[in-house]
Amino acid sequence: MSGTWGFTTSRPTDARYGDDVAKYAMSNGEQGLKTFVREVLQNSNDARLDNDDPAQVTFRLETLEGDDLKAYLNALDINTWSDHASLAADTESGEHISEAMARIEDEKSLRVLTIEDQNTQGLLGAETADQSNFTALVRDVLFSSKSGDTSGGSYGLGKAVLWLYSGLSMVLFNSSLSEPTPRDDSPRLIGRTRLPTHKSSDGDTVYQGHGWFGNVDADESGARPESLWGDEARQFADDLKLSRPDSPGTSIQVVDFRVPTAEERLADEELADKITEKAIEWFWPAIYRGNLEVTVETDTETKSASIAEYPRYTPFTTCLNDRTAATDELTEAGDVVEKPITLTIPAKTDESGSTEGDLDLLVRRANPDERYQRNSVAFVRGAGMVVEYYDRDKVVVGNEDFHAVLLGGRARPWGTGDNPSDVDDVVEEFLTTAEPPQHDEWRRTESLANTYKQGFRTAVEGIKPDVTDTLRELVAPNVDRGSTGPERLGNRFKIGSKRRSGSTSRESPSSQRVTGDTDIAFDETYDHWQFEGEVEPLSDRNEIRQVTVSLVRMAEERATNDRLPVRNISSDTTGVSISLPDENGVQVGRLDPPPGTTSLTFEGTSEEDMRRVETRLKVSVAVAERRDN
Repeated sequence: MSGTWGFTTSRPTDARYGDDVAKYAMSNGEQGLKTFVREVLQNSNDARLDNDDPAQVTFRLETLEGDDLKAYLNALDINTWSDHASLAADTESGEHISEAMARIEDEKSLRVLTIEDQNTQGLLGAETADQSNFTALVRDVLFSSKSGDTSGGSYGLGKAVLWLYSGLSMVLFNSSLSEPTPRDDSPRLIGRTRLPTHKSSDGDTVYQGHGWFGNVDADESGARPESLWGDEARQFADDLKLSRPDSPGTSIQVVDFRVPTAEERLADEELADKITEKAIEWFWPAIYRGNLEVTVETDTETKSASIAEYPRYTPFTTCLNDRTAATDELTEAGDVVEKPITLTIPAKTDESGSTEGDLDLLVRRANPDERYQRNSVAFVRGAGMVVEYYDRDKVVVGNEDFHAVLLGGRARPWGTGDNPSDVDDVVEEFLTTAEPPQHDEWRRTESLANTYKQGFRTAVEGIKPDVTDTLRELVAPNVDRGSTGPERLGNRFKIGSKRRSGSTSRESPSSQRVTGDTDIAFDETYDHWQFEGEVEPLSDRNEIRQVTVSLVRMAEERATNDRLPVRNISSDTTGVSISLPDENGVQVGRLDPPPGTTSLTFEGTSEEDMRRVETRLKVSVAVAERRDN
């Protein structure tokens, strides 16, 4: 029987699957549409055919009503699905599905989102293949078949969020294959729903909860339906508003599309705006390089995710455009400076892959009106997606604002005309392995620990401190640290050598045992003080046990009892515990490093200071004899 739902029968293995997926995504950085757009576009971008044409992705929002809705639900075999959904409604994880069913019935309307890509591989692979595009996207959970070193994903989280964003936990697929694997009669159509494990009404049969829409023989009771193909698939696609061009690619339809974190359902036009903004925000590298095109359609308009439509990303693309004309210093607005960041990659557990490569940091001095993502570094590798925007606003002193791009792996030579080297390929693989399922940072991951030998953690955790140090070298030298007064104040001194009223203060016990540099300046844009510092024991036999930072208001070069609260504080030193306790009723910054720490850096900001009274840092450092001595 074609075009029907079938549910596998087995002992219950995942009764709370729907909630687990939601909790997994939510607890790992899910922020509105960000994760959805990133993961969906990543899948299409990774599946682009090996040619000079871009992957073309269209998000199409439609709201079905009246006869259109009835015809759609009939083609969807909604009665069979509803019977199972009703049986699962009493479970905790089935509540949101019951609510969605009631809402659709009450409103007499259903919103569907179709994501159509072209110039991509399509859903290749047999129904039961161990690894293929088909099994990774449709069948398996949190696994990926992507083997290319430049692929954006290695966990397959992208497909999990598809069901999370469906109020009915239902997703349909229609695909035109780029090669005849496993068949040459495209298109290929199949659907999948993820319901909680439930029992039949008589209690005799347990359904695992995973249901498929497709082709199943009447005598195959309990069998999982397989894909519909050719003319039959094409007919069902027409009825399900899922028709697609003949060109290779896949159309994905999220039934009853919703944003699970939104307090209320957004209108189609508002959703279209947000999807377009997220697409350009996270994929401007691939779009800029011509590897990806993204449009969003509603009944009333079509929007394009392009640099021309969103010029606030021009400062980042200009870093690549002007790379060959890079200067030595950021003297004028628009100047671009290029600096390498060394990355030492340890050998893999099989002894292969050890190398020393570079990440290239491109820094552009900002124009005064370029405020979006100002003082941020876009981390990018060969996949063409921004992994994260690393906020370095605290590094800036005065008005030397910047935008920067850190290019790693196969992205390192972008803008030079050169091809990636063998070393770039090794770096690409390392960075890919260093990304968690959300692909939103480079850090220690379980996969990294299982793949590489000792030294991987030092390598990946050293990237951000190295970027910060390089930015300080580029941005700080042009700042007049000697100026004083309410407009800009800079005080740089050795700990224990600070002067009061022109005379050297008596050194405290801690200052006799510690050295370091500190710096504080007023940020006129945000009306707060920025500070930073580095401390270390004078003796190699000692280690740092605790650092406390407070902000002291001055009066005629004398310290007062007035303290300005510390708003936030951070450290690039590995393993440091951060807190903001009250000390005499005023919030201070406290850093507790792990045992053996012999050097510690910090940076932070004060609360808003409209008085702009001269303020200095007070840094108290507790040191003790090293425990390993």
